[in-house]
Amino acid sequence: MAQPLALDVAAHGEATGWRKGEHLIDALAYIDPLSQEEKAAVDALIMEELKSSTKRPQDYLKEMPALPDFNLEGHPVLKAEYERVKAGQPMAQLDTTRYRLDEPPLNRRNDVAAWKAALDNAHSQLEHQYNRLLNLELLLQFGPKAWQAHIRHLEVGHKRLEETLVETRRAVEAVNRERKVVQLQAQSEMADYESRWAATVAKNREIEAACRELETHLASLRQQLPGQDAGAEKDPFGVREGVGEGGNHTGANGQASEMDES
Repeated sequence: MAQPLALDVAAHGEATGWRKGEHLIDALAYIDPLSQEEKAAVDALIMEELKSSTKRPQDYLKEMPALPDFNLEGHPVLKAEYERVKAGQPMAQLDTTRYRLDEPPLNRRNDVAAWKAALDNAHSQLEHQYNRLLNLELLLQFGPKAWQAHIRHLEVGHKRLEETLVETRRAVEAVNRERKVVQLQAQSEMADYESRWAATVAKNREIEAACRELETHLASLRQQLPGQDAGAEKDPFGVREGVGEGGNHTGANGQASEMDES
């Protein structure tokens, strides 16, 4: 895929996305001169345009593609949570009774089933504490090595990201360097075309001035001819050929000659 060297060229009104309906701006940043005063004026125009713009930041989200539909079939817990968030309902409070060693209430002190449930809860809490002690022992025995391995993994990932960053910066510099070279080459070509255009315009103006001078000179010569009708129709090009009154012949160079009578 070729690297971009300039803005995408599209006819006005044919651009899509965030540039839809906007005036297209194309600039050659490496060769277009821009003084500090001009930059300040441009920034002022941009701020003024932002103040008068009817487009808000949230409008840009409308131009982005829609999110895919969520398929929560087979996930009843996620579906229930999604419906709760969608309805704006608060999250249910966590039940912490299983983490407490509560004895049966006063009205159930003589209930064997209540005491059995409290005893089962005590056994669960004891097993949980035993698991915590095992995890602490495992952490003391293998934790440092596990953390060292995790740190080495993070270091490898960090190094890989740094290499990716260096490659990306190198690619950006290559694109900017290529843009600069292409624009500098285009600058000489554009300057040549501009000088040729200016020379052609100046030459055309000189030709127009010479034509007007020639027309004035031909008009004065025509008036000097004997028997010249002052009201005769003028040649639109200032050149008239043919036989005039009195047997005079006017050529393309404005010279009059006597014709031989036969």
